[in-house]
Amino acid sequence: MSESHESCAEYYHEDTKYDRKTIHRFQSLDFSSKPAPFKDYQTDNPISLIPFLPFNYIPFTRTPLPEPPPQPSHPWGLSELSQLLFFSYGVTAIIDSPRTEQTFLRAAPSAGGLYPAEIYLATRDLPFIPDGIFHYSGKEHTLATLYEGNFWERLSAYLFHHPSLEDSQMVLLLSGYFDRSAWRYGERGYRRILLDTGHLLGNLVLMSHQTGFVPFTLSGFNDQALNSFLFLGDQKEVVLVAIPLVRNQNVSEGSLSLPFYPSPVKFPYFPPEKPETGDIFRDLHRFSSLGTEPPPVLLPRKTQSDQYGSGESRFTPQSEPIFLDADTLDFESHIPRVLLTRRSARQFSGDPIDFNQLSGILSFAYREIDMQDSQQSLPVRHFFQPDLFRSYLVVNAVNDLDSGIYLYDPRPGTLTLIKMGHFSEITYECALSQDLGRDAAAVLIQAADLEGLVTQYGDRVYRTLHMDAGQIGERINLAAVHLGLGSSGIGGFYDDEVADLLGLPNSMAILYLTTIGAIPS
Repeated sequence: MSESHESCAEYYHEDTKYDRKTIHRFQSLDFSSKPAPFKDYQTDNPISLIPFLPFNYIPFTRTPLPEPPPQPSHPWGLSELSQLLFFSYGVTAIIDSPRTEQTFLRAAPSAGGLYPAEIYLATRDLPFIPDGIFHYSGKEHTLATLYEGNFWERLSAYLFHHPSLEDSQMVLLLSGYFDRSAWRYGERGYRRILLDTGHLLGNLVLMSHQTGFVPFTLSGFNDQALNSFLFLGDQKEVVLVAIPLVRNQNVSEGSLSLPFYPSPVKFPYFPPEKPETGDIFRDLHRFSSLGTEPPPVLLPRKTQSDQYGSGESRFTPQSEPIFLDADTLDFESHIPRVLLTRRSARQFSGDPIDFNQLSGILSFAYREIDMQDSQQSLPVRHFFQPDLFRSYLVVNAVNDLDSGIYLYDPRPGTLTLIKMGHFSEITYECALSQDLGRDAAAVLIQAADLEGLVTQYGDRVYRTLHMDAGQIGERINLAAVHLGLGSSGIGGFYDDEVADLLGLPNSMAILYLTTIGAIPS
């Protein structure tokens, strides 16, 4: 693809790369203009979800929970909804400081603690909540009514009548609030918004299964209509993903279909010297939006060898594939507890971790969640598609595994050594001199052939690539905490230096770094 026909996604990604000559332009902060981390909808009768939490006390305040009001007879109700939302994006800790405002920590991690994602809920035909559209307040753990009424037909049309809407009575809509991340990270903030939404999405997928739902994460929808539906516009806040929730026993075979993706043929370009709004991430989002017609069904996916082409690493395999330990990490029953206690690691001890710990973390991070308590045997398909990017592992200190750079293939569950050596100091430099990059036992790096993927899927694939990287990063966070280890995502890095470390051309898009390591005792 010539420079004059560079896609929006490629131009945006190239322009927002960090390098040592331009990093200074991203570092100016005006704290007087810092956006608020919560939206505050004024409503006369918010629906409190607090009484339905599975505790006797609010965990971080020790305030006793009130008795839940009587509920109509129904197989499920506000209890499941309360737990789904709280363990996905509720406030799980409050940090007081004599010099600053209170800091609210939430169940999902967020770059800089800015929490750009918001959750909206659409309901129909449920006895315990009116038909309507609601906004979830993580700070208060309440639902604010935006407007009441049955809008299901409109919503279904905006989601191109995906068959899961026929089986569902609730749809979650996740949005991204531009200014929260852009305030700190500038135009690169769009990457952070997508990654952070991926973190939240990872929690919602796991907690959906915990509470008896099958989530269908849809990236294909009429952007303008759905944004207008929630009174968002497209300059400050935009819908990023829709999630119809279907009870396990109600999933029909028709719902088990692939998600909609944008057309692989017709996607817009814009001259690099003429961004339309002055904010290239807003241009990218608008140009990757869909209209009133669903995209066509995709052709069969390319094979991996064809898919990546020139995106191959210049390093050649130095070992036969090493299979991860067969026993996968299974801690689904502990997920709520882990979500409650999860915190991003701030420091690693530098001590090695065990190979079986690494095996469990990687296996859990990449595997599909199968449907439970259902007659269907097929896994739910959503845009969790880790085979669209390549995953590399820089191993610094893992017992029974040589230090070096590995290619991780999640399908057979193998690691292939492509370059032996110690690279902790280089990962430290690549990660903007963050100690986590040096002291981690292993660093997972995801990279994508953006040109090839945009050619096949259109610019909208940029959204799903980063949200999937965020989902995997959050799964790693949870698995590491469960094993008594630490993990933290790094979205700030010198892009081309990371690519060079992996032996990749600079045209490959580096999506995310996730560090894994032992924490100080």
